[in-house]
Amino acid sequence: MQTKRSNNQAGFSLIELIIAMGITVTIMTLSCSLLAAGFNMRSREDRKSDAIADVQRALNIMTREISNSGLKLPSGLPAIAGNGIVTNDTDTDELRIVSNLNGMPDTANAFSEDTDVTDTDEDLKFLMYVDADLGQRYIVRYEKNGTNQTTVLANRVDSLVFRYYDEKVTYDTTVASDGTCDITNVLNAAGTAESEVSPSAAKFIVIAVGVTLPAVGRAGSDGYQPQSQIQLTSDVVLRNSIVY
Repeated sequence: MQTKRSNNQAGFSLIELIIAMGITVTIMTLSCSLLAAGFNMRSREDRKSDAIADVQRALNIMTREISNSGLKLPSGLPAIAGNGIVTNDTDTDELRIVSNLNGMPDTANAFSEDTDVTDTDEDLKFLMYVDADLGQRYIVRYEKNGTNQTTVLANRVDSLVFRYYDEKVTYDTTVASDGTCDITNVLNAAGTAESEVSPSAAKFIVIAVGVTLPAVGRAGSDGYQPQSQIQLTSDVVLRNSIVY
């Protein structure tokens, strides 16, 4: 009985190896593209969340403090309207308000009523500060009384706008490609167009903040996220200017 031994060895041919390697490289390239896109989207969402949270904190602080404007104002204060707004230091870009936070007498301890606005937190100004050297814009809170302290409320903003009305309004928001924000189609409770009033006549203020999210990655590359803009607004009722 004779046994024949075959010289053929089991394995892949060169062509098969080239095809397999091509498929592997293609799959790896697609996987890398998907990962890059995922990382860029995650990076964009994280930056968006941080920016929104930053501005929301600033809006909450401004809304709370501005709503106290005009509280228990003493008479004879120069350039201060009845609603507590300092008229010669207020416009669409900045807002200065005065309130007598310690204007309530402490009858239990027989303390007399405070008749000035020189205490801490009673004379405040809000504005956007532009640092040309660093190319940064900040929402700042400036306290006139005491040490003239300036506090940064938000450090990733592109615009800040104050709008003044004598009643509560509804509106649409708009933000330009450079992050400049504003409100449009302003309507009153009757559904008709409402015109803006001077700060001294305001009972209702709309604060609008624009934020630009920079591009992530390069245009044409995998996972590229283009520049985008967002806007946040807050409605403030000057409760001390309303007569019930």
